[in-house]
Amino acid sequence: MADRVDFYFRQRVTEAELDLACELLEQADRDLAADIGIYGIVTGAVPTQHSPVPDLTVDLTSPTRAYDRLGQRISIGTDQTVDCSVDLVGIPTAVATPGNERWLALFLRFDRQLSDPRTDGNAQQVYFRRDESFEIAVRQAPEGALGAGTKVALQQDELLICDLRLVHGQGQILDADIDLGRRQAFIFAEGDAVAVESGTWNTLQPLVETVQAALDETDAELTDHFTGAARRHPATAIDFAPHAFIAAVTVQAALVELLDKLLTTAAGDPGSKRVGADAAAGTPHALGPGTVDSQLSQLLAWLNAHVGAISGAHNASAIAALPHNYVSATNVQAQLQEIVDDLESRSSTRGAALVGNATMSGSPHSLSSNSVRSHLTSLLSLLNGHINGGDHDARYYNVGSQVDDADTLDGQHASAFALAGHDHDGRYMRRTYLQSDVFAAGQSRVMTTLEDRPDLVTVSYNYLSSGLPQATTYIRGALTPDIRAWVTKQSSSGDKDYEITVQNLSSSELYINVAAYRVGT
Repeated sequence: MADRVDFYFRQRVTEAELDLACELLEQADRDLAADIGIYGIVTGAVPTQHSPVPDLTVDLTSPTRAYDRLGQRISIGTDQTVDCSVDLVGIPTAVATPGNERWLALFLRFDRQLSDPRTDGNAQQVYFRRDESFEIAVRQAPEGALGAGTKVALQQDELLICDLRLVHGQGQILDADIDLGRRQAFIFAEGDAVAVESGTWNTLQPLVETVQAALDETDAELTDHFTGAARRHPATAIDFAPHAFIAAVTVQAALVELLDKLLTTAAGDPGSKRVGADAAAGTPHALGPGTVDSQLSQLLAWLNAHVGAISGAHNASAIAALPHNYVSATNVQAQLQEIVDDLESRSSTRGAALVGNATMSGSPHSLSSNSVRSHLTSLLSLLNGHINGGDHDARYYNVGSQVDDADTLDGQHASAFALAGHDHDGRYMRRTYLQSDVFAAGQSRVMTTLEDRPDLVTVSYNYLSSGLPQATTYIRGALTPDIRAWVTKQSSSGDKDYEITVQNLSSSELYINVAAYRVGT
């Protein structure tokens, strides 16, 4: 009910008394709205970027109805366009510093619109109509760094429509710059002013019997559930749609089935059979897409074939080797070549100097363990010393002395025989080429090119053991029919050369010896 005044008979009523009666009734309406907590924007006043061309104004929809915290009704009948380039006191809102931002706030507040001017008994002009109206206020906060600007504080007797964000150099306000997060929309009543009855509830236990407390309790329960702090679902209570090789219908059963099928080592049905694998490029082998089981099986097959190969497993140049002693190369191929070159060398520091020999006992001379070159040098010295010595008795012949019939053979004097330098005539055959090499199974190779056509080419072979030829050379053995050799005439600029080619048709790796012969000189 409203406060009231009691006018009496023959009372001369003043302007102030009449105004008071109206104000008491008006205040009663406002008190009712304020007492039950009705405030906020009921409808309208929705901000959007200015249309058709955005600028530094925003458009507000209508009709607008709102109540402030004092219960005053605010009404707007038409759409509004609000200039945000200046605030309510005319100060520009532009952001002056690059890299900064500024927050603006649009507020709606109660006002009265005066109309119907009249002249009172004192000859003063008064406005007979004082209709409910509104005012839209633009307030601005201080500039701040991007992302760190502060927003305008809420006003006790005003309603916040929206916040607006401006940056340096901005000439348009777009919808993306409008923030409705703090908008003071209509609230019919505060939650803590509405009662609930929780006596029959099973889960929620609000601290007090109000809607607000019940909502707070609901939020706490949901937060515990969503974060997993409490109220978690057991996996047996979560449905699962069967998929792929999983037939279970709950999460718990599906996880158990998944682990069991992944961990199984059953023959023909291992867990790796259920794990996919994409293609893997490589040389000389590559894996196509499949399962872990299929790819592991393929890798094992390749590895076993490689480890068990008796030939062609690796090129010697692809096998690393550490430098040792006088060998400085870093792979098997280079080290073997270096060893062979050093052993063939006739240098005083290579060749025999690199081959060791054990102690050799004897009398009157013996040799201590040393290199072959050292032993040969010692033997040469001992032999020369012996020959040049004067310690021979009659049992020995001097150099140049003839020993009885040492210059006869079967009673024939040495003069009856041809000299060692005697050469055979064109009726005899001589060897013009000899070479041996390792041939893989099925391998064909050009051995050499001769200037003259050979009259005879021979081939023989040795089996290999640990990469080295065995002691026996087969002139005609079991694999002789599988070894082919041929001569091909090559012509170039009138000259003729003859190319010797050898092919190993057997299934074994062989050490093949090739020789060429020609009649005459």
